[in-house]
Amino acid sequence: MTAAPPLELLHPLPLFYAAAGRTLPEFEIIEPSVLPHEAHRLLVHSGDMTSKLEDFFADEMILSVIQREHSPTHYRREVLLQCVKTALPVEYGAIEISLDAFDEPLRSEIVAARLPLGGLLNRYEVRYRSEPRAFLRVAPCAYLAELFQIALPVTLFGRSNQLLDADNRVLAQIVEILRPV
Repeated sequence: MTAAPPLELLHPLPLFYAAAGRTLPEFEIIEPSVLPHEAHRLLVHSGDMTSKLEDFFADEMILSVIQREHSPTHYRREVLLQCVKTALPVEYGAIEISLDAFDEPLRSEIVAARLPLGGLLNRYEVRYRSEPRAFLRVAPCAYLAELFQIALPVTLFGRSNQLLDADNRVLAQIVEILRPV
């Protein structure tokens, strides 16, 4: 792979890899037009990923938290989204959420980590938009292959994304990587 993204575009993913002593997979920034059709459909939009995944897989998503860290103003978690009916892992992600952007009880529900952020924002009728910062081609490491239960070699696709409120305040920074579809 050639054009590696700057680490700030991958935030907070490198923090979780470093905490676990893992080496980051290789990433390459690509144009949306290069994405395969299904990946394009799931990644190129201004809504939440949870709804897109639920529509695509015709199933609800459950959240499995791999790692988390919490401060009074920020909450970071490394997660896997899985289909409820089949337990198929469909998205791996790392997210940093600005807790001070939310009131209670939404803030408590975010930290409880029972539901994906997109689903919570929709449930609480929070006005926001997704603003992808880069689309990514990923050469997966053994860790991602194990999480997705796939054989290597394979190419994965994802995006560096941020969620913004109506005042353009950053609600969350996210790196989202899809299983092959």
